[in-house]
Amino acid sequence: MTGINTSTLALFSQSNLYKSSHLLSTAMQRLSSGMRINSARDDAAGMSIAERFLGNIRGLSQVARDTSDGISLAQTADGALSKTSDSLQRMRELAVQAGNGTLNSADRQALQKEFDQLTGEVDRVAKTTRFNGQKLLDGSFGAATFQVGPRAGDSVTVGGMANTQADALGQSTYASATVAVDDAKKSHLQADLAAGDVTVTVTGADGKNYSTVMQQDSELTGDEALGKFVQAINKNSEASGVTAFVGEDGSSIEYRATVDPGQDPANVAVAASGSNDFAAQGQARQTQGLRGMDLSTQSGAWEALQRIDSAIDKVSSSRASLGAVQNRFETAIQNIDIAHENTSAARGRMVDADLAKEISNQSRAMILQHMGFAMQAQANQSGRWTLALLR
Repeated sequence: MTGINTSTLALFSQSNLYKSSHLLSTAMQRLSSGMRINSARDDAAGMSIAERFLGNIRGLSQVARDTSDGISLAQTADGALSKTSDSLQRMRELAVQAGNGTLNSADRQALQKEFDQLTGEVDRVAKTTRFNGQKLLDGSFGAATFQVGPRAGDSVTVGGMANTQADALGQSTYASATVAVDDAKKSHLQADLAAGDVTVTVTGADGKNYSTVMQQDSELTGDEALGKFVQAINKNSEASGVTAFVGEDGSSIEYRATVDPGQDPANVAVAASGSNDFAAQGQARQTQGLRGMDLSTQSGAWEALQRIDSAIDKVSSSRASLGAVQNRFETAIQNIDIAHENTSAARGRMVDADLAKEISNQSRAMILQHMGFAMQAQANQSGRWTLALLR
């Protein structure tokens, strides 16, 4: 139909030209941005889902950084505890060396000097180890919680780090007794051994009796008899937990007994048949910290070993906990990476443009647009036909 006021051919051509132009614009926008969804009108529902995916993706990225901070904190504490452990192991070597009965006073003073310096270093490390300004090993660190997932409650807490200050590290619980020894007591024991066998009975903290027979010997001096008595007690030390030490000048015997948790130190007792001159009842002792340990005597070295072993156990336990939480963090990061990869892929499938499809759409739209322009030109010529009818 050809009319004066309305050209249906032109309108039809304009309509299709607009459609092809919109199709070309959409294809070019998607090709230039690489995105299928550039605004909510492209896919309202898809945009909403994609935004939720984006929130998870960005949350996972931040969580990975948070979890890495947790690993860094644990590694900082573990590194410091490793050096503390090295110092404690050296202190233990010194305490073992101090248990050697052949050392003189000068030797023990040298051991004590190094021991005290190592104690100071353990204390310094505990007081100066920090992560982001927060002290970790001085007892002030409570707990730190790290986000390991994109949602509330996805967290791991690092806590319970050992307080490794010198006054807090190392503990010893034992029974102790000291018996004065004079020449009369030595002579009495010498006479008992000359007359016959002497049985030495030790009652350990477990309440059990452990006996050793000292064979008759009439040729012992008083000092030798005392040494044989101490030797008899120490033959059962591994079983009874009781160790005897002769004082530096031979004027005393010191008893030390290991006490396990739940045992009564008052059970510890030493007795000898034929004489009660060296009998003693254990008294409970509990000491704390690395300071004040005395390596000038064998009994002091014995106590130092007790405290250092306790300190090593505490440090080792704390390091084991830190190692376990580091492994947990690393596993969490692996899971985060997998979740990040899969979520990103899911969002990509939803919002990314299909380049092959969009190039095809662009080519199609360009052809339609060229044809539309041509048809628009033809439609514009229809008015001439009307004028021809009027001639």
